[in-house]
Amino acid sequence: MTQALIELANLSFSWPGHPVLLDIPSFRLEPGETLFLKGPSGSGKTTLLGLLGGVQKANSGTIRLLGQELSELGSGARDRFRVDHTGYIFQQFNLLPFLSVRENVELPCHFSKLRASRAQQRHGSVDKAAQTLLAHLGLKDPNLLERRADSLSIGQQQRVAAARALIGQPELVIADEPTSALDADAREAFIQLLFAECRDAGASLLFVSHDQSLAPLFDRNLSLSELNRAATPAEV
Repeated sequence: MTQALIELANLSFSWPGHPVLLDIPSFRLEPGETLFLKGPSGSGKTTLLGLLGGVQKANSGTIRLLGQELSELGSGARDRFRVDHTGYIFQQFNLLPFLSVRENVELPCHFSKLRASRAQQRHGSVDKAAQTLLAHLGLKDPNLLERRADSLSIGQQQRVAAARALIGQPELVIADEPTSALDADAREAFIQLLFAECRDAGASLLFVSHDQSLAPLFDRNLSLSELNRAATPAEV
């Protein structure tokens, strides 16, 4: 069996003073796989993403990303490992409003020498990598690059957020409810663009949503309640 991109074993997590939120005996995400993970609000989806990124630490169990056990890293090393190997698309996009489109997309390369090097090797420069990704995602107007992020439409912000997640070819792209503000046609069009860019970069995609209509588009789809032994009856 090939090495999983993500591998969880006997993962347990609870917030202080609260019942166990996540109890996951095993989970794998394979290299290059697209996975749809669904679950209602409050079921622990966002907490799980925080654990995968090393933002939170599990109470027990193991989380391996690219074979690296995250609990073996200090907080600073986990942060560096996350930015080197993981790109995030957030529900609210989390663009920096006072920066330009170009500056937002290039931001991960300022924090990760690895991603900056990959962008330069593949496209000749970080700037060219940003332009190419934006063009592939439907933002081809060169005048757009210098506009402030807070001047964009929701659909444009979504594409900028995706380009930021993809620049520098991180092995894992995590999308947390990124299509909730879009209509059905726009959602599917965006996901197809995201698939194409992930394939081109050789990245795995973990897409978290409560919108079950999107699930058939993915290689595999799971409910968090299938993984999580701490799920409540309402979630199952």
